[in-house]
Amino acid sequence: MVNINNIKFNNFRNFTDYRLNFNKKLNIFFGNNGCGKTNILEGISLISKGRGIRNANIQNLIKKNQNNFLIKSNLELHENNFEIKIYTNNKNEKFNKVIKVNDDQSKETIDFLNKSLSYLIFLPEMERLFQTSPSYRRNFVDRLIFSSKNDYNKLINKYKKLILERIKILQNKNFDNEWLAKIENDISELGLEIYKLRFSQLDSINSNINSLKNDHKFQFNVELKIKDDFFDLDLTFENYLSKLKDSRGYDRHYGGTKIGPHRSDIIAIINNDYEASLLSTGQQKTVVLMILLSQCNYLVNFKKINPILLFDEIASHLDSHNRQILLDMINRFQIQFFLTGTDKNLFSFMSTNVEFYNITNS
Repeated sequence: MVNINNIKFNNFRNFTDYRLNFNKKLNIFFGNNGCGKTNILEGISLISKGRGIRNANIQNLIKKNQNNFLIKSNLELHENNFEIKIYTNNKNEKFNKVIKVNDDQSKETIDFLNKSLSYLIFLPEMERLFQTSPSYRRNFVDRLIFSSKNDYNKLINKYKKLILERIKILQNKNFDNEWLAKIENDISELGLEIYKLRFSQLDSINSNINSLKNDHKFQFNVELKIKDDFFDLDLTFENYLSKLKDSRGYDRHYGGTKIGPHRSDIIAIINNDYEASLLSTGQQKTVVLMILLSQCNYLVNFKKINPILLFDEIASHLDSHNRQILLDMINRFQIQFFLTGTDKNLFSFMSTNVEFYNITNS
């Protein structure tokens, strides 16, 4: 089991000095908009690599007119307790996040922490997941991959850097052909790996949704797919590399790279008939919750990973179908949940093993 037992904020976002002790199962934060509910989830999400659920600039996490923030937390991992400290380090006008585990910040210790924590996240904008941009949908799927493959962000970041470097080389009239060939070789290797990981992730979601039908009467059938004219399962490294070379002139002219996983979209087919973009907001939320339930099932039962769930403003558009899925997640898995909403009464259907917190701007 993985549990966050408590958290304390100093000069973090809107909190000057604020402490909370947590239930090992279900924690619900309620209060008016702007009181800091999402800030609490963000603080929890920082107990790992990255910049949290908002992907915020670290400097923007510091309370106004203060120099730095500090987050302290007690984390229970595999029946052992660890004291976590997260704070800012300002070096040459550049702010970085620092994490210490029991006052240790060695690479081995931080790697242990990152490998031990996994988050599944719901944000309000996900209610329109299939009406937002393809990049948002790609990031959504990439976050699911990251929940089981902790080093996936390195793969994505390296790929993005290579794409940018290739464009700079192409737009330089006197470029080094050997260096360009090396860059395109690496792009082909990494791009192919990203394609395969995304396909595997979507296949896992589809498979787990189908297996969960035995216990659920879902509102509709859902099948996730990669929408990409370039990608198919028979795509080889040689074909990828050849296509990259052939598109140099086009890419130089338009200033981009027209093929690759950065051009993909993720679509959901409903009842083998139409795309999820045609669904209402509440129905799109149903699809997202089905996906998160599926991923949770995969992590717990197949990867032996106990994720922590951070669901922000989850109570809106919570019809009977969405309540059923949410309650199933809570009752099915022995994991820790953190939910937010504007009113305690929105969660009246949850009655057991729950702690409510009335959050006020502090």
